[in-house]
Amino acid sequence: MDVYVYIASLGNHDAHIAGQACPGPGELTAWLEGCRRQDRLCQERLYKHYYDRMMAVIKRTFPDPDAAVTILNNGFLRAFTRISQYSGTGSFEGWLRRIVHHAAADYYRANQLRLQSETALPPEVEVRDGSEPAAYRELLQLLHFLPPATRMAVNLFIIEGYSHKEIAAMLGISTGTSKWHVSEGKRLLKEFLNKRNAPPTARY
Repeated sequence: MDVYVYIASLGNHDAHIAGQACPGPGELTAWLEGCRRQDRLCQERLYKHYYDRMMAVIKRTFPDPDAAVTILNNGFLRAFTRISQYSGTGSFEGWLRRIVHHAAADYYRANQLRLQSETALPPEVEVRDGSEPAAYRELLQLLHFLPPATRMAVNLFIIEGYSHKEIAAMLGISTGTSKWHVSEGKRLLKEFLNKRNAPPTARY
Protein backbone atom coordinates (compact mmCIF):
# COMPACT_ATOMS: atom_id res chain seq x y z
CA MET A 1 0.00 0.00 0.00
CA ASP A 2 1.20 3.52 -0.83
CA VAL A 3 2.43 5.32 2.30
CA TYR A 4 0.17 8.33 1.77
CA VAL A 5 -2.88 6.11 1.25
CA TYR A 6 -1.98 4.28 4.45
CA ILE A 7 -1.65 7.52 6.43
CA ALA A 8 -4.96 8.78 5.04
CA SER A 9 -6.63 5.51 6.04
CA LEU A 10 -5.59 6.08 9.65
CA GLY A 11 -7.90 9.06 9.83
CA ASN A 12 -10.83 6.81 8.92
CA HIS A 13 -10.34 4.86 12.12
CA ASP A 14 -10.91 6.27 15.59
CA ALA A 15 -7.91 8.60 15.61
CA HIS A 16 -9.38 10.37 18.61
CA ILE A 17 -8.19 7.64 20.92
CA ALA A 18 -5.20 9.98 20.71
CA GLY A 19 -6.27 11.43 24.02
CA GLN A 20 -4.56 8.56 25.80
CA ALA A 21 -1.85 9.19 28.39
CA CYS A 22 1.51 10.40 27.17
CA PRO A 23 3.90 7.56 26.39
CA GLY A 24 6.89 7.16 28.66
CA PRO A 25 10.33 8.06 27.26
CA GLY A 26 11.06 4.40 26.54
CA GLU A 27 7.76 3.86 24.75
CA LEU A 28 8.15 6.96 22.56
CA THR A 29 11.71 5.91 21.72
CA ALA A 30 10.41 2.48 20.70
CA TRP A 31 7.77 4.08 18.46
CA LEU A 32 10.36 6.30 16.80
CA GLU A 33 12.73 3.40 16.24
CA GLY A 34 9.85 1.45 14.71
CA CYS A 35 9.01 4.39 12.44
CA ARG A 36 12.62 4.45 11.24
CA ARG A 37 12.11 0.81 10.20
CA GLN A 38 8.80 1.84 8.56
CA ASP A 39 6.89 -0.32 11.03
CA ARG A 40 3.22 0.42 10.30
CA LEU A 41 2.05 -0.32 13.85
CA CYS A 42 4.50 2.22 15.31
CA GLN A 43 3.48 4.77 12.67
CA GLU A 44 -0.17 4.23 13.57
CA ARG A 45 0.49 4.68 17.29
CA LEU A 46 2.46 7.87 16.69
CA TYR A 47 -0.23 9.23 14.34
CA LYS A 48 -3.07 8.52 16.76
CA HIS A 49 -1.19 9.88 19.75
CA TYR A 50 -0.39 13.26 18.15
CA TYR A 51 -3.52 13.54 15.96
CA ASP A 52 -5.57 15.83 18.21
CA ARG A 53 -2.71 18.16 19.12
CA MET A 54 -1.53 18.62 15.54
CA MET A 55 -5.10 19.01 14.28
CA ALA A 56 -5.71 21.77 16.83
CA VAL A 57 -2.60 23.59 15.56
CA ILE A 58 -3.77 23.34 11.95
CA LYS A 59 -7.36 24.45 12.64
CA ARG A 60 -6.18 27.78 13.97
CA THR A 61 -5.54 28.82 10.39
CA PHE A 62 -7.45 26.20 8.37
CA PRO A 63 -10.89 25.62 9.93
CA ASP A 64 -12.16 23.67 6.90
CA PRO A 65 -12.12 19.97 7.97
CA ASP A 66 -11.08 18.61 4.57
CA ALA A 67 -8.18 21.05 4.27
CA ALA A 68 -7.11 20.35 7.84
CA VAL A 69 -7.01 16.58 7.28
CA THR A 70 -5.06 17.02 4.03
CA ILE A 71 -2.48 19.19 5.78
CA LEU A 72 -2.28 16.80 8.73
CA ASN A 73 -1.67 13.80 6.49
CA ASN A 74 0.91 15.68 4.42
CA GLY A 75 2.66 16.62 7.65
CA PHE A 76 2.75 13.07 8.96
CA LEU A 77 3.93 11.78 5.59
CA ARG A 78 6.87 14.18 5.77
CA ALA A 79 7.55 13.25 9.37
CA PHE A 80 7.61 9.53 8.60
CA THR A 81 9.86 9.97 5.55
CA ARG A 82 12.23 12.29 7.46
CA ILE A 83 12.11 10.57 10.84
CA SER A 84 15.83 9.78 10.65
CA GLN A 85 16.49 13.54 10.78
CA TYR A 86 15.12 13.73 14.32
CA SER A 87 18.25 13.47 16.44
CA GLY A 88 16.51 13.02 19.76
CA THR A 89 17.70 16.42 20.93
CA GLY A 90 14.75 18.50 22.09
CA SER A 91 11.06 17.66 22.05
CA PHE A 92 9.80 15.32 19.35
CA GLU A 93 6.44 17.10 19.48
CA GLY A 94 8.20 20.39 18.75
CA TRP A 95 9.99 18.79 15.79
CA LEU A 96 6.70 17.37 14.47
CA ARG A 97 4.96 20.70 15.02
CA ARG A 98 7.48 22.50 12.80
CA ILE A 99 6.92 19.95 10.04
CA VAL A 100 3.15 20.44 10.30
CA HIS A 101 3.57 24.22 10.09
CA HIS A 102 5.61 23.83 6.90
CA ALA A 103 2.95 21.49 5.47
CA ALA A 104 0.31 24.14 6.25
CA ALA A 105 2.40 26.85 4.62
CA ASP A 106 2.84 24.73 1.48
CA TYR A 107 -0.90 24.09 1.34
CA TYR A 108 -1.54 27.82 1.64
CA ARG A 109 0.89 28.67 -1.17
CA ALA A 110 -0.65 26.04 -3.45
CA ASN A 111 -4.22 27.23 -2.78
CA GLN A 112 -3.85 30.90 -1.95
CA LEU A 113 -5.99 32.23 -4.81
CA ARG A 114 -8.93 30.09 -3.74
CA LEU A 115 -8.36 30.77 -0.05
CA GLN A 116 -8.20 34.54 -0.54
CA SER A 117 -11.60 34.46 -2.22
CA GLU A 118 -13.29 32.57 0.61
CA THR A 119 -15.17 34.65 3.16
CA ALA A 120 -16.73 32.01 5.39
CA LEU A 121 -17.69 32.89 8.93
CA PRO A 122 -15.42 31.29 11.54
CA PRO A 123 -16.57 28.14 13.31
CA GLU A 124 -16.45 27.56 17.02
CA VAL A 125 -12.88 26.80 18.04
CA GLU A 126 -12.43 23.49 19.81
CA VAL A 127 -10.83 23.95 23.20
CA ARG A 128 -9.91 20.59 24.66
CA ASP A 129 -8.10 21.97 27.68
CA GLY A 130 -9.93 24.54 29.77
CA SER A 131 -6.70 25.62 31.45
CA GLU A 132 -5.89 28.23 28.78
CA PRO A 133 -6.69 31.83 29.80
CA ALA A 134 -9.99 33.12 28.47
CA ALA A 135 -8.15 35.86 26.53
CA TYR A 136 -6.09 33.21 24.70
CA ARG A 137 -9.21 31.24 23.75
CA GLU A 138 -10.84 34.43 22.50
CA LEU A 139 -7.76 35.20 20.39
CA LEU A 140 -7.98 31.77 18.73
CA GLN A 141 -11.62 32.42 17.85
CA LEU A 142 -10.93 35.89 16.45
CA LEU A 143 -8.08 34.61 14.27
CA HIS A 144 -10.67 33.12 11.93
CA PHE A 145 -12.03 36.57 11.10
CA LEU A 146 -8.67 37.58 9.60
CA PRO A 147 -7.89 37.20 5.88
CA PRO A 148 -6.02 33.91 5.22
CA ALA A 149 -2.54 35.36 4.62
CA THR A 150 -2.79 37.66 7.62
CA ARG A 151 -4.14 34.81 9.75
CA MET A 152 -1.16 32.62 8.80
CA ALA A 153 1.39 35.33 9.60
CA VAL A 154 -0.23 36.29 12.91
CA ASN A 155 -0.48 32.68 14.05
CA LEU A 156 3.13 31.91 13.15
CA PHE A 157 4.55 35.12 14.66
CA ILE A 158 2.44 35.75 17.75
CA ILE A 159 1.39 32.26 18.80
CA GLU A 160 4.12 30.00 17.44
CA GLY A 161 7.07 32.37 17.82
CA TYR A 162 8.51 32.24 14.30
CA SER A 163 10.63 35.15 13.10
CA HIS A 164 9.58 37.30 10.14
CA LYS A 165 12.47 35.82 8.16
CA GLU A 166 11.19 32.29 8.81
CA ILE A 167 7.60 33.26 7.99
CA ALA A 168 8.70 34.92 4.76
CA ALA A 169 10.51 31.76 3.66
CA MET A 170 7.55 29.53 4.57
CA LEU A 171 4.90 31.65 2.82
CA GLY A 172 7.00 32.82 -0.13
CA ILE A 173 6.74 36.51 0.79
CA SER A 174 9.19 39.24 1.83
CA THR A 175 9.98 39.97 5.48
CA GLY A 176 8.39 43.39 4.96
CA THR A 177 5.15 41.76 3.83
CA SER A 178 5.24 39.44 6.83
CA LYS A 179 5.62 42.45 9.14
CA TRP A 180 2.74 44.20 7.39
CA HIS A 181 0.45 41.18 7.83
CA VAL A 182 1.26 40.96 11.55
CA SER A 183 0.73 44.69 12.02
CA GLU A 184 -2.54 44.58 10.07
CA GLY A 185 -3.62 41.50 11.99
CA LYS A 186 -3.02 43.22 15.34
CA ARG A 187 -5.00 46.23 14.14
CA LEU A 188 -7.93 44.07 13.03
CA LEU A 189 -7.89 41.96 16.20
CA LYS A 190 -7.97 45.14 18.30
CA GLU A 191 -10.88 46.40 16.20
CA PHE A 192 -12.75 43.10 16.64
CA LEU A 193 -12.18 43.18 20.40
CA ASN A 194 -13.36 46.79 20.67
CA LYS A 195 -16.56 45.93 18.79
CA ARG A 196 -17.13 42.83 20.91
CA ASN A 197 -16.61 44.72 24.17
CA ALA A 198 -18.57 47.82 23.20
CA PRO A 199 -21.52 48.53 25.52
CA PRO A 200 -24.94 47.92 23.96
CA THR A 201 -26.69 50.94 22.53
CA ALA A 202 -29.36 52.22 24.88
CA ARG A 203 -32.93 52.01 23.59
CA TYR A 204 -35.60 54.41 24.76
